[in-house]
Amino acid sequence: MYKLLKANFFRLVKNKIFWGIVIITILIASFILLNTILNHQGDTKEGIDKILVMYIHFIGIFIAMFTSLFVGTEYSDGTLRNKIMIGHSRKNIYLANLITSIVVGICLELIYMLVITIIGIPTLGTLQMTTEKFLFIILDIIFIIIAYASIFTCVTLLCSDITVSTVTCIILVLVMLVVSMALSSTANATKYYENYFENANGEIEVYQEPNPDYPGDVKKNVAKTILYCIPTGQASQIVSQVSKKPFQLVDYMSDNELKIAFLYSLGTTVCITGIGIYCFKQKDLK
Repeated sequence: MYKLLKANFFRLVKNKIFWGIVIITILIASFILLNTILNHQGDTKEGIDKILVMYIHFIGIFIAMFTSLFVGTEYSDGTLRNKIMIGHSRKNIYLANLITSIVVGICLELIYMLVITIIGIPTLGTLQMTTEKFLFIILDIIFIIIAYASIFTCVTLLCSDITVSTVTCIILVLVMLVVSMALSSTANATKYYENYFENANGEIEVYQEPNPDYPGDVKKNVAKTILYCIPTGQASQIVSQVSKKPFQLVDYMSDNELKIAFLYSLGTTVCITGIGIYCFKQKDLK
């Protein structure tokens, strides 16, 4: 395993795809910062909470591109077959490529956050959320990255054609995004919403009204579970939870759900990786 990882990271240092994605990541961070600073109004600094986690929306497509091209090259070059011939187990080859994809994903996220932090804090202010909440969000983001890497590693190692695996991975990201959007309204619906009115004394009073579009507890819980198991779905929930405003007709993840959200990604990772390793062991490498 050590030799496989060493070889992968040696390739990574010279890999143009990786460095290209790093540059794109820095550009994305710069664009988001510039756009936020230009749209900032007033003297009050709102902090960098929302923009600090926005990259999780983009990282899926970048992990898909990197994994399919970096790992897929081993098929086209015959490197994969050579590794097996000299005695490396298929399980170790699979896990080494998975770990490489995970490390790349985490590095990209850290680069983005570093750019946002260095430039964002002096111009927009520090984090407004609590340290505990921030740490759980970071934990969730890491496991979302791991889930992404497990899905794309599985697809790439089970597909011998680099073009097919690349297209499949990118289509998978888009499909997951569409499914997440379709489920979000059901998963985030609230049973009641709040109305405001001014009484005779000029005081603002609040009262609750039933939401006529509420889908029911069963449908909501099923939709939310599926949403949390999909990396794109959980990513959108985290971003929305960070930037949510009070009195909306939506109910993004609670603080308790935030603390256990990584377990959904962990479950997805274990299932996909187990299936991937089993199928890769059975695969006929031509």
